[in-house]
Amino acid sequence: MIKKLVLASSLLFTTFHASATAPLSAGLFLGSPTSGIAAKYQDDYKFAVGLDTFSVSTDVMWNLGEITARTQYSPLYTFVGLQWVDDSEKKWGPRAGLGLEVPFLYFHLYAEAGTTWYVDDSSMELEGAAGVRFNL
Repeated sequence: MIKKLVLASSLLFTTFHASATAPLSAGLFLGSPTSGIAAKYQDDYKFAVGLDTFSVSTDVMWNLGEITARTQYSPLYTFVGLQWVDDSEKKWGPRAGLGLEVPFLYFHLYAEAGTTWYVDDSSMELEGAAGVRFNL
């Protein structure tokens, strides 16, 4: 009986762990300069499409817990990428920032902030977003 209970518990834990680390997740975000849909692939890349003001962004991500070899930093990540915003000025530029991600069984919540240097008018803007992504 105990062997069956241990086996069932270990299989259940494996299912939870596998679903919490799905290679692809997608969801919704609210933020500045836009809000829309977002996707993340293997904790390394993220993509977003803004819908209220059309925009496209793509980023490379690094987990701070892995970089520093300190598990207390594992919910934090840094990112670097490019963003294009189709507003009246049609701006684009490189961006970098810091984020926090809290994983749950089938989804994770996240919030991030960073700066974007819009090349066309040489302006730097502080931007941020918060959202949810569901494991696919």
